[in-house]
Amino acid sequence: MKKLLAGGTLAILAFGGMIASAAPASAHTPSVSADCGFVNVDLKYYNGAKVTVVIDGQTVEDTEFSNGFQKLYPDLALDKAHEWTVTVDAYDGQGGTQYDWSESGSIGVCQTPPPAEVVTPVIPEAVAGCAASLDDVVIPESTEAITYTKTEAGIVATLNSEEYTFPEELGAYQLQEDGSALLPTEAIVIEEECAEPEPEPSPSVEPSEEASVPPAAEPSASPSPAAEEPAELAATGATVGGAIAFAALLALGGVALVWARKRMQQNA
Repeated sequence: MKKLLAGGTLAILAFGGMIASAAPASAHTPSVSADCGFVNVDLKYYNGAKVTVVIDGQTVEDTEFSNGFQKLYPDLALDKAHEWTVTVDAYDGQGGTQYDWSESGSIGVCQTPPPAEVVTPVIPEAVAGCAASLDDVVIPESTEAITYTKTEAGIVATLNSEEYTFPEELGAYQLQEDGSALLPTEAIVIEEECAEPEPEPSPSVEPSEEASVPPAAEPSASPSPAAEEPAELAATGATVGGAIAFAALLALGGVALVWARKRMQQNA
């Protein structure tokens, strides 16, 4: 009878030891709650562990704790879905993994974002000419919605955020696979045919000194007077010299007549 009682006592003690050794591990209480805008991690009754929290592929927690751990991860965007994972590495398990724990989940879109604002890219003033190029084009000034840049293909308009969108009809711009819009060079640079330059005249060959003809003598400043011809009277055709001689004869005749009259009077 004593042996039976002793055996029963040993069995009870052994069973109680098993319960006592298992109590700490069975008391581990990991909990995660996640909803619109937050993830909350609450870990209780651990004798030492390491917790890792990953949200949307980014590790936001990697911490060791001795007894419990509780932390809220707020301010998650309401207009986007989120994925989360919480992993606990418990230090009191046999083999190192017996009481490890992990849980994952997702949060759907909680709020529909406002519609994007439609913005139309600006077309700069075109340039024209036989030597015109994209370098001559003045690109539009960048704004809060659109950034403009020059590339070899033309002018690229890029949206600065998802708050903006291009219209369905972009005109001369062309929508690209990356969401930007391209204004091709040929749409704003008008090449014109250049006029052919006029041929330059060939230089004249100057004659050598031996072959040069001496210049003709220049006339003097005061040319020698030509021999004067006697002037003719308009009516008679007589020369001026003949008229003077005739007048002299008449004068002499008159003098002789006066002298003759005086002689006749004296003789009378």
